[in-house]
Amino acid sequence: MGEIPTMGSVPVQIKICGLTTPQQAQAVVACGVQAIGVVAVAGSPRWVSPAVSQAVWTAVQEQDDSVERVLVVADGDDVQLDAYLDGQGSRHRPTTLQLHGQEQPERCRQLSQHWGLPIWKAHRIRGPEDLRTAQRRQDGAAARLFDAHVPRQLGGTGRQLPVHWFCDQRFFGPWWLAGGLGPENVAATLQQLATMAVRPDGVDASSRLESAPGWKDLRRCAAFVAAVRSAGV
Repeated sequence: MGEIPTMGSVPVQIKICGLTTPQQAQAVVACGVQAIGVVAVAGSPRWVSPAVSQAVWTAVQEQDDSVERVLVVADGDDVQLDAYLDGQGSRHRPTTLQLHGQEQPERCRQLSQHWGLPIWKAHRIRGPEDLRTAQRRQDGAAARLFDAHVPRQLGGTGRQLPVHWFCDQRFFGPWWLAGGLGPENVAATLQQLATMAVRPDGVDASSRLESAPGWKDLRRCAAFVAAVRSAGV
């Protein structure tokens, strides 16, 4: 895997989400990312079945087992989660659950304990106060992901969060920046945040790296990785 980019002394990790085939996932891993995401949200154009998700996890682990394998769910019930997680060996499972719905703190803790997986809690941000509210949650999340709020859409909207919303915010744990990031704007976004002494632990991209919903443009994926790396220069 390629060198992890840095801003100052803090690594900025890269996650590309919404992979839909094992071959595509392996090609994205080869670009030098630190995490890939698979979407298990019904109705999403990037949704994949449990069988496909397991094939993706296996392909990624065989290529680079240090890459985080993130399963994205939104208000999933136990039956759905069982289909994606139950009875599978480590090669066929994710390493992280990303909760992108309205999961309450108790549900977050329950899922983490039941499946023995860290939780990344996604928050759809409507303004600076939402960032502050998210930081006060006591839900056991190992990391938070901040995405743009768009009514009736849970993610993959291509909408970017205004950078000035992060000014004077205090972050109490690892966090990822998502929402409308692509090769054209990610370096400038990270540099703008750095001027405010704000540094995400990672950046997450999906729709801006696609030639069609659910199909990644590998040239744009490579360009995104290069742009993140350049941001620390």
